[in-house]
Amino acid sequence: MAPYEIVGEVKRFNQRYTAFSRVNWDPTCVAYRTPAKTADEIAAQRKTGYSLEDFALHSGAWAMARSLPGAGPGRQPERGEMEPCETQLDRRYEPEDWPAFTRRVKRAARFFGASAVGVARVDPRWVYACDQQERLVELPQGMNTAVVLAVAMDYRMLRSSPSAWAAAATGNGYSRMAFVKACMARHLHELGWNALASGNDTALSIPLAIDAGLGEAGRNGLLMTPQYGPRVRLCKVFTNAPLVPDSPIRFGVQEFCEVCKKCAETCPAGSIPRGEMTPSGPTVSNNPGVLKWYSNADKCLAFWRANGVSCANCIRSCPFNKPLGRIHDWARLFVKVRSRLANRALVRIDGWLGYGRQVAPENGVPR
Repeated sequence: MAPYEIVGEVKRFNQRYTAFSRVNWDPTCVAYRTPAKTADEIAAQRKTGYSLEDFALHSGAWAMARSLPGAGPGRQPERGEMEPCETQLDRRYEPEDWPAFTRRVKRAARFFGASAVGVARVDPRWVYACDQQERLVELPQGMNTAVVLAVAMDYRMLRSSPSAWAAAATGNGYSRMAFVKACMARHLHELGWNALASGNDTALSIPLAIDAGLGEAGRNGLLMTPQYGPRVRLCKVFTNAPLVPDSPIRFGVQEFCEVCKKCAETCPAGSIPRGEMTPSGPTVSNNPGVLKWYSNADKCLAFWRANGVSCANCIRSCPFNKPLGRIHDWARLFVKVRSRLANRALVRIDGWLGYGRQVAPENGVPR
């Protein structure tokens, strides 16, 4: 059973109505009315973490993602990019043991750079109805399996959010996911199976990742993974290979988020709700029908434009965002108990230890 509750009709979402798209054409979007500041304008203010060197690091981190159509937020594939790797081989590898083959595919994904990987049957509701150019989106026939890939971002650099350093960690995550998904698609293609590599295009990544057993949805509207919390970027590869799907998981995220609220308290745009879950959100960029916490992406993106780079305060402040280690593994075990009292105690301890606070970035490229 998936760790989310369907409470109404869930229609396929039109990608044109994401905040990243609406900022370019919709005057009702708050971000549309917020002038975007340039790197030179912000660097002139001489704020720590916003120098021209910091912006250059940010630009370099995004280089791979921005060189590929559809790799970054708001970037849509050109015609032909959404076509799968058509199988030109005269043979197809048909394994005798599909569970073993699925495990080998996952090992290949980790070798290519994925921090976590899962497999899901594609729920048609998560496929976009249209892309940003109002073209109908339909997966090629037979592509009903998704290999969902999570790429962890740099923990230390994200602690400086909302600086350009933290945004560089985000860009580096997007560039690495562009590499990982391309390698995964080619790997399946060489075995005789069709594969379609996808970043933010084609389908909604978070519900696919939940169905693939990679995590749960948090108050911040992001995927919460057991290992990295929300500190991941997601991509996927659609294929006609009948890989064995994973099952969704529950590890106490909803119960923890109900008492935590640190992401909402540290959000500079006030875009994260502090109340209970609802069946719909505040803007047309929210797709109703699922009971969850809906963030206001319009406000979030407006702050990004004023800030000059993206913001990751909701990731930085999240108690699930921790380096891997035994002590944090023990804390995760307490979260799985789903005790309201224990969760409140963990939130307080997290604050006492100073986790989630903004840390000033160092000068220069990280060692």
